[in-house]
Amino acid sequence: MKIAQIAGFLGSGKTTFLIEVARELVSRGHRIAIIVNDVGDINVDAKFIETYGLKAKEISGGCICCQIAGSFATTVATLYNTFKPDIIIVEPSGVAIPWGLKRAAEYSEEEMEAKIEHAPVVTLVDAVRIDELLNAVRRLVETQIREADIVFINKIDAASPEKIRRCEEFVKTVNPRAKIMYGSGRTNQGVKEIATAMESEISPRYDEAVEQELLRKQYAEGQ
Repeated sequence: MKIAQIAGFLGSGKTTFLIEVARELVSRGHRIAIIVNDVGDINVDAKFIETYGLKAKEISGGCICCQIAGSFATTVATLYNTFKPDIIIVEPSGVAIPWGLKRAAEYSEEEMEAKIEHAPVVTLVDAVRIDELLNAVRRLVETQIREADIVFINKIDAASPEKIRRCEEFVKTVNPRAKIMYGSGRTNQGVKEIATAMESEISPRYDEAVEQELLRKQYAEGQ
């Protein structure tokens, strides 16, 4: 069973894009479950997602990669044992760390027979708000980009060419190995390509040494 996460800071368009990717995968014959997470006490995204006829599990009250990792693992195992999805798409909170989420997902193997595989980690970057985000939460945005396999520059239908270039330059500086893709959840541009990547590509399992090296580089560069 695959875990596919679509990361990105609040307002980056994750929910809209996730729904369209899920619908595309369902149309290809896959069984898809969705886990949505929010750091607040109320998360309306799950109800919104279910209006599309998709199965959603809401986890609120903490970041799934840290405070409630145990609950996240149990949720993954329960979804597998009761629904047998091919792919679980996870929408982390805007403050979740992708590699920490991988570790939390792999805990679920203790509660089920399936082995976890990871689809490429997709981080959405809001091309419209890139300057605002870098001014307000630069370190978090850097972390989510650095730990991504694919960086999806979103909202290109609404962003200026200058802001799109700004996103490209920033992504290449932070994570030169990441594949850069472009599109918009609102217009479905890029949805099929991300769905294909989730189907056919694999991201490495959690490795503490890799995470420590990523953190070391991040903090060394920030000094």
